[in-house]
Amino acid sequence: MYITNPLFALLATTSLTTALPNPNSPPKNKPVKTQDIINALAGTYTLINTSSTLNNVPIPDLAYGEAPVGILTYSRSGYMSATITATEPALRPNLTFPFQASDLDSDWALVGKHSIGYAGPFRVNEAIPANKTSGQVFHGPLVAANVPTWVGKEQRRNYTIMREGGKTLLRIGSERGGGYRGVLWWKKVD
Repeated sequence: MYITNPLFALLATTSLTTALPNPNSPPKNKPVKTQDIINALAGTYTLINTSSTLNNVPIPDLAYGEAPVGILTYSRSGYMSATITATEPALRPNLTFPFQASDLDSDWALVGKHSIGYAGPFRVNEAIPANKTSGQVFHGPLVAANVPTWVGKEQRRNYTIMREGGKTLLRIGSERGGGYRGVLWWKKVD
């Protein structure tokens, strides 16, 4: 996806390791309680944009298309849900739910290739320094996921919360394996 905000463009290219607190830095404040971090993340967010890299080189985010939409929700009780999908008509065949016998498997496969949805508990990774604005969480073990191999697994996500012009922005970084990394920007709506 093309990133129009220069701040997002700069931050989107930042390595995930630089998005995390430096474990060798001395603590600036007294330790933050895990529930305080969960409370800081709690809310509903809408997707602003995504970017991907392969071995730190920017690449098109083919999974989500050029203009994805999504919702990310964290609850104060420790549950989360994420849904992202492409919006281009070429990636969104005219299907209904439940599926119809006349639907093409290739149409459903196309939808599956360009969307992600999963939900389950989440927790703060206490093995690395974390606070109410940056750290790492685990999504899972996932209870539901449209990618079958994700059910029962954990997804590691780095988070950074920023305030800009009265808005709360959430930067989520993820390692996707094989040198692939993703950065997703979300805006808090609730």
